[in-house]
Amino acid sequence: MIELPAHFGINFTPTYHTHAEGPTDPANIKLPNPFVVLITGAGKGLGWHITLAYAQAGASGLIISSRTKSDLDDLTAKIQSINPSCKVLARICDTTKNEDLVQLVKDVRQEFGRLDVAIANAGIISKYIDDASAPGGQRLPSGILEDDDFERVIDINLIGSYRVAKHFVPLLIETKDGPQSYVVITSLASHMPNSGLTTTAYNTSKIAVNRIAEHMDGDHRERDGVHAYAVHPGAVLTPQTQGHTGETWAQGNMQNLSFS
Repeated sequence: MIELPAHFGINFTPTYHTHAEGPTDPANIKLPNPFVVLITGAGKGLGWHITLAYAQAGASGLIISSRTKSDLDDLTAKIQSINPSCKVLARICDTTKNEDLVQLVKDVRQEFGRLDVAIANAGIISKYIDDASAPGGQRLPSGILEDDDFERVIDINLIGSYRVAKHFVPLLIETKDGPQSYVVITSLASHMPNSGLTTTAYNTSKIAVNRIAEHMDGDHRERDGVHAYAVHPGAVLTPQTQGHTGETWAQGNMQNLSFS
């Protein structure tokens, strides 16, 4: 295992899991009926698998959003093969656009009239930059000066997650037979003090969504019955993390890490 500070939360358990089992296996979960879940950024990676886990656990309704229709079509077919009774609402939605989320809320109200869980999963990492000396000829930007993708990452990862909360928490509050939950996907990178493994923009966005979840839980749990969670899913291979694989890449970036 990588030796990281204890507060990073990577080495605090004696057992490491590489697949769902026991209470973490959706096949062992039986959700109440009705149970409706929204997942943004559902077309690929974590969002895709989060969606299928809820389908397997028996969700009665799934709202899946993405910016790519073909991804949503493929995911809809997969959901229906797992859980034919699940009602699926698939919508193109860009979480950087308030108007897209306003319309999505209207559609969810019309189709389901309730929402049990809203998962702000849509996220990106800064674009790779060309570097002939790096494995594969590309690397992530290092430091604030190289991270020219900063604003886009913050807008999608942080402001986009805020927009999901802003527009969907009212529907969570209205759904009284709860508790209802807002979930934002965070990362170990939220504890990174430099850009040795992930970029400045990504690290900043993830520590900020941690605090949003803390605020939301403190402000809405007792008053409105809405719980909030920042979930770190672990080291997961997705289309966005393909470039992070391989011993050469890891060694080259680990040497750039420093902790005080």
